[in-house]
Amino acid sequence: GDVHLHVSGGKRTLFNTTTRPEKRPQSWASLLAHKPQRARDAMAPPHPLLTIKTPQLIGICCGVAVFVSTIITVAVLFVKGGSIDRLRAEAKGDQPTPRRPKLVDELLEAAQRLKSKPELGTSTVVARTKKGEAPRRIVVRRSDADDGPTTERLDVVDASLEPPRKVGSLKLVDHRPRDLAVRIDNLGSEQAPLALFATVDALVQRGYRRIAWRVLEPKDAALAEATGFSLEGVLRKYCIEDGCSRDARLYSVLNTDWREKRP
Repeated sequence: GDVHLHVSGGKRTLFNTTTRPEKRPQSWASLLAHKPQRARDAMAPPHPLLTIKTPQLIGICCGVAVFVSTIITVAVLFVKGGSIDRLRAEAKGDQPTPRRPKLVDELLEAAQRLKSKPELGTSTVVARTKKGEAPRRIVVRRSDADDGPTTERLDVVDASLEPPRKVGSLKLVDHRPRDLAVRIDNLGSEQAPLALFATVDALVQRGYRRIAWRVLEPKDAALAEATGFSLEGVLRKYCIEDGCSRDARLYSVLNTDWREKRP
């Protein structure tokens, strides 16, 4: 620096005119450059992942788990649903074979449980043939006169009366247990609507899918339609009765239809 001598009033004053460098603010990088390695590590800003708090970390983990499980579920449904097979068939130009729907478990179990003989046994149903009518407790049971290895004769009893009174009888024929199908025959009844309703309801509860009824008389055809049966066709020249040719009408009711049409 420069040193100057100033004389005033016989006194000598010595001045140092050396200028000190002005301090400028230093950046974070420049400070770290002059620090030792340990000091630089201590002063370095932490990694962003290390600043995540525990609740945030739990939320991130849950989100990742939900995302992964969703992807796995979609992939499984994609494979099990046959989408891959359809895509492969379309790529080859083939028409994919439509998958046949399987029966529900309870129907499959019923098909395995039923024997060659219907064996409806004794079933109690709450019958109400008309809307607004008081419900009646009807018992459908095997008749004492039952015979035949593949048929079953039933009696229909109104248990709501004192004493209980028989209101009808009928026969179950054309029994196909593996198909859960049976046909009603020889319906003789004082109260045919009540007996028919109780029998169909008991058969549906037992697990049958199809109940058929083949009729010759117009009154029986009207009863079948009023109970919920659907006409499937006319069997022309079905039989000869009293020297006359007779046509027969084939009616049926399905378990799915019965649940919707049941009064």
